[in-house]
Amino acid sequence: MLKNTHTEINLRLKMLYDMIPDCTTMGDVGTDHGFLPIYAVENGRCKYAIASDLREGPLKIAKNNIINSGLEDYIQTMLCPGLEGYIDKDCEVVVIAGMGGITLCGILDDWIKLCKSKNYFPGNISYILQPNTHEHLVRQFLWDNGFDITCENSVRDGAHVYLGLKCTYDGIQRNDYTQADCYVGKIMSIRMNDNDIVYYKNLLNKHKHILSGLLHRIEPDIETSERINLSKMLIKELNDILKLKE
Repeated sequence: MLKNTHTEINLRLKMLYDMIPDCTTMGDVGTDHGFLPIYAVENGRCKYAIASDLREGPLKIAKNNIINSGLEDYIQTMLCPGLEGYIDKDCEVVVIAGMGGITLCGILDDWIKLCKSKNYFPGNISYILQPNTHEHLVRQFLWDNGFDITCENSVRDGAHVYLGLKCTYDGIQRNDYTQADCYVGKIMSIRMNDNDIVYYKNLLNKHKHILSGLLHRIEPDIETSERINLSKMLIKELNDILKLKE
């Protein structure tokens, strides 16, 4: 895995950077060391950025990196949980990355509630998300809560394969998805570039491993039986997707 510096970022962050449209201001939620907003401003993807985190330690490191890059006039640091401090920041793009899918869904759920309480419509923002876990729950949350997934990308960085989602909010609930769609999505399975194939092969191996563990349980209960059926269904779905590319 490439080590992040002030002028270089690893493949996971580069994937997210490539999904950012040209804009005036972007926000990076859970910025950690601030590498993504620094790279985005330095390379002209945005003019200004906000680097936010709920922890003082990482935010202090981000601030030091921003100063060392000479970008303190272009990148603001902000201590806040999730999107709580973004209601008046006029960000056209918000990146929420590097955290579990359940946490990510909680941030978006709190954001929607905050926007409704302030009579603010959050539909003028491109949301770029990168969940480290529970990707299926993130897709389902987005479809159920008025988000339209417009782009999906993936990349292998070191030993891990990461998913990136771009979406917009229009408030329209989408119910035209299957259980399999939540796990495999609706975009990469049609496009199938090299990174998509790596993503699906990784997902296939994951569910084969899960199924193997479930089948070795001595006394499977109803919940285990349901998980076995789900894994078998997903393995078939993923095999079918990959066969289409052969």
